[in-house]
Amino acid sequence: MKKQRKIYTFLLSLLLAFSLLLPGSIVPVEAAGGDMAVHFIDVGQGLAILVQSGGENLLYDGGNRSHADEVVQYLKNQEVETIDYMISSHYDEDHLGGLVKCLDNFEVDHVLGSDYVHTSDLFNTFMNTATANAITVEYPAVGDTYEFGTGSFTVMAPSGISKNSNDNSVVIRLVNGDNSFMFMGDAEETSEQDMISTGMNLDCDVLCLGHHGSASSTSWDLLEASTPSWAVVSCGKGNSYGHPTAETMGKLSDMDIPVFRTDDQGTVIAVSDGSTICLLYTSDA
Repeated sequence: MKKQRKIYTFLLSLLLAFSLLLPGSIVPVEAAGGDMAVHFIDVGQGLAILVQSGGENLLYDGGNRSHADEVVQYLKNQEVETIDYMISSHYDEDHLGGLVKCLDNFEVDHVLGSDYVHTSDLFNTFMNTATANAITVEYPAVGDTYEFGTGSFTVMAPSGISKNSNDNSVVIRLVNGDNSFMFMGDAEETSEQDMISTGMNLDCDVLCLGHHGSASSTSWDLLEASTPSWAVVSCGKGNSYGHPTAETMGKLSDMDIPVFRTDDQGTVIAVSDGSTICLLYTSDA
């Protein structure tokens, strides 16, 4: 493993459990000073990630429509009023559905998305809602870097537009001091190979697996290029897709990479102080 793991998961989980006032509720997790808090929100078979740092908020995907109210309430519980960056990785319903309601419930400064047209009513609703809120969707290029909170994030993909919606996912590498995270959306192996071929730094401490741990993502090449200390899988309990697959979990086991799963552990929160990452989770579902 590239660096010594400093993890206090069990103790932090106990502390968090004592702080819960009601089942399924969570008190704000403050990202003070140089801290960055990354919330992998439990949205069932979907993806929604809230990042808070330096008084700023980033929302990467919003889960599906059936979890939209939960995502809005989660952000309000974390005292979010403004979303500085809203990133739609791509326009599949299990990633985009909750973002529409977030556009209507929060002030949003920037919306980043993938530059393709999805043939769905939800895609049209998302674009129309952004326009109604005087927001122009921005289409970042690979290598674009944005300052955020105490750190920054860089766009790693897509390098082009594919007929495969998953490979159009906007992938970002988020950095806070010496700590780093990769959010893969639903990017599959073709996109992973494109990222590797750029020669950009893919190293990360925490890798949010692409496509919910599908066999079509998380190739050996990506794992060897990114050498994560931990992996996070956002998926629904007992989902019909079999995510995460045994093949993917086997790779992570072979590389001795611990895995946090929202279907097993509920919302997973990683707090970075720029040198150490502490991970905690909200339940043993």
